[in-house]
Amino acid sequence: MNKKELLDTVDRKREDIIKLGDMLFNCPELGFKEFETAGIIKKNLDNVGIKYESEIGMTGIKAEIGNGYNIALVADMDALPGKNFEGRIHSCGHSIQTAVMLSVVKILAETGFLENTDIKVSAIFTPAEEFIDFDYRDGLIEEGKIKYRSGKQHMIASGYFDDVDCVLSAHANGEREKKFDINSTLAGFKAKKAVFKGQASHSGAAPFLGRNTLHGAVLCENAISFLKDQFDPADGVKINPVITEPGGSVNIIPDRTVLETYIRANSLDVLNYADERVNGCIKHCAEALELQYEIEDTIGYMPLSQSAELNKVIKSNMLDICGEDDIVKNVISGASGDVGDLGFLIPTVQFGFSGIDGIFHSDSFKIADKENCYINTVKIICGTIADLAANQSLRVKRENFEEKKEYYLNNWLMEK
Repeated sequence: MNKKELLDTVDRKREDIIKLGDMLFNCPELGFKEFETAGIIKKNLDNVGIKYESEIGMTGIKAEIGNGYNIALVADMDALPGKNFEGRIHSCGHSIQTAVMLSVVKILAETGFLENTDIKVSAIFTPAEEFIDFDYRDGLIEEGKIKYRSGKQHMIASGYFDDVDCVLSAHANGEREKKFDINSTLAGFKAKKAVFKGQASHSGAAPFLGRNTLHGAVLCENAISFLKDQFDPADGVKINPVITEPGGSVNIIPDRTVLETYIRANSLDVLNYADERVNGCIKHCAEALELQYEIEDTIGYMPLSQSAELNKVIKSNMLDICGEDDIVKNVISGASGDVGDLGFLIPTVQFGFSGIDGIFHSDSFKIADKENCYINTVKIICGTIADLAANQSLRVKRENFEEKKEYYLNNWLMEK
């Protein structure tokens, strides 16, 4: 079977692909709770005889077909809270990802396309991309059911990407006029909590005996606000602190105040530098007012750096569907995703596709252009696999994976 015949099969499967997408969209589930979604995936894999491992980190699935250079098709599974579907909605489009990658691997199996090639395809369905629902996830960690709050982080640490040579992924975007985006960034982020500790006293009779922690937190907010001017806008640094626990009452000088923030940046070096500078703001503002402080850091996601070589192959397949002007290039995004962690370790692409009405992460989110979201995206993935199968020179080699993973585990996930 050649590439054209493979893409013709996508056209013949159009109704099945869209029906699968509708089914997945209509069963939104929060992270590490995607049990019905996992059931749909497993049933579809069983129907075409694809072997898989399931219940990875509660609901994750890794399916494999073929042998050789290992292309991972990665799809998020989880939804977000909302007013629809009993309090949940696929308002980030993850159901589309799952439908696309599941459809691709099914078509590869049904057509036998990978036979007589040296290509392996691993369809990896990852739970819990959205960084929410911490109490539930921390409970799972305490019970030993997962290792981290993120599905990809759990699967990376557990070795499910150790044999992968490259990663192909796709995500809905908010474009209205264009078909696709390519080589967009995602910001990395860390979450930080600063607890200021002081001395309570009577706010009217003896405020001078107190050490006001709210003052320390407000001073720190101002310091961070001034600090943000010192970063190059191209670095994408975003720091937005909020005081989550002001402390005290009106007649008591507060002796405990909590400030929390995310720190985002487009590169790991800048993210780490910004993190150090924020720590400096906390430390020196506390010391200036004779306060004590504690800093609690929570790992987030790494910035996404995409493979330029793989994106060339992706783009050539986009151009079979649309013109150059319909492709948005090199968008700098303030959003984050755990696909960035994969991009640090393995050559990775995540292109964007349009076709959404409404606002992401809201109840107005709707899939308006199913042809572009589903059919065209499946064609791009299938076409890219066909190109990598036919031309070994297009295959990107991962470099220093073991060293990168050791750094990732010890310095990012903090497994030491």
